[in-house]
Amino acid sequence: VDKRSASFSAGHRYQFRSDRRTVTMHPTVALLIAVLVAFRVTQCTPTTARSKVVLSCVIPNEVQAGICVPSGDCPAFQRINDIGGLNSVGRISFIRELYCDIDAEQYGVCCPRNSVVSYRHPTLNETLPKRDRNMFGTRFGENDEFQCGESNTINKVKGGIIAAIDEFPWMAMLLYGTSSAPGCGGALISSSFVITAAHCLVGKNVQDRGNLKFVRLGEYDINRDPDCMVDGNYEDCTDGKQDVKPKRIIAHPEYSSSEISQHHDLGLIQLERSVPFSDFIRHICLPPIAQPALASPGTKYNVCGWGRTNFFRGELGEDALSPIKLKTILPYFDHHECREIYRAQKLSLGSGQLCAGGRKADTCAGDSGSPLMFFDRKAGSWLLTGVVSMGVQSCGTEGKPGIYTNVAQYAAWIKKTANV
Repeated sequence: VDKRSASFSAGHRYQFRSDRRTVTMHPTVALLIAVLVAFRVTQCTPTTARSKVVLSCVIPNEVQAGICVPSGDCPAFQRINDIGGLNSVGRISFIRELYCDIDAEQYGVCCPRNSVVSYRHPTLNETLPKRDRNMFGTRFGENDEFQCGESNTINKVKGGIIAAIDEFPWMAMLLYGTSSAPGCGGALISSSFVITAAHCLVGKNVQDRGNLKFVRLGEYDINRDPDCMVDGNYEDCTDGKQDVKPKRIIAHPEYSSSEISQHHDLGLIQLERSVPFSDFIRHICLPPIAQPALASPGTKYNVCGWGRTNFFRGELGEDALSPIKLKTILPYFDHHECREIYRAQKLSLGSGQLCAGGRKADTCAGDSGSPLMFFDRKAGSWLLTGVVSMGVQSCGTEGKPGIYTNVAQYAAWIKKTANV
């Protein structure tokens, strides 16, 4: 029996998050993990209509204000939200500008007040001058001190699921064999080490797809290089991706790929060379040694990756791989409750694991090894809280959270092994 897909009594299956159905990577392949993220207060102002609060918002290229509604309630948005528009930087940028915050936990899109009406010009001008980050004083220079967990603030973090071009610059993409599609994710923790899940490095999961060939850094859209995004009156572009060969692969010494509960599902990749930090390549902070995981009711985590999605409509149908870096917020899920849920499925969760999601938002296949992150507002930096390990096959299943390796429990091993 393949323990990676043992049947649930309720009809679900659990799986490593790097398992994926076969999808042909078309230049316009569809995207998105799922759901929300509400960091930026959008250009919305409340008005009252029949005792119901209506959020007024700005639609790019239009004079009349729109209203902020769930994306599924806006026919105009559904008409432009397809994979055909992903070839256009202007269309992707337009879609990002439509995101607005309905409340602290739900994002929406700015929809024409008459939702039957289409957006008049659903794209942003691409023939704009390139943004000079040196001129605007926004580029990190060679002599700047690079603190962990910091993102450049030139692109204000906003709601929605399409990440900003320089958001989460520690994200890594693992490429195997001859495939150009991501097999797993990871996070840069120093200039020469990437953290990921152990099952992305050893065991049958790796045997099926071939050995790890490259670690890709500085990626945003796998169909373009360099990547660009319209930002105000400028086109903002990355410095281009970097593919670095692995020098050494290190799975946690207590990890066993045949163990059904996947304890100690954590690994490190030493890169063949150190990478220079920039606006688009930086490292995330590790939690202090022996600090308990940030796990309590009300805690919100962020995840990011290039996983499966059914957010964008298109001829590829549901669960197409995302060519663009996507993000979502996941809520804390009580550890005791999570243990009880998975105990019925013969899984035994330990202190080295934590749970998040299970409330319709979740990470999907292709996100194995990607970071579960927490923003420390006091320090103004991002902390690595977990590493995506496994969960139910149907991502976003209500009451079925994802399982993550609890990084705080392994902080001493990580810091000793990677010398950080």
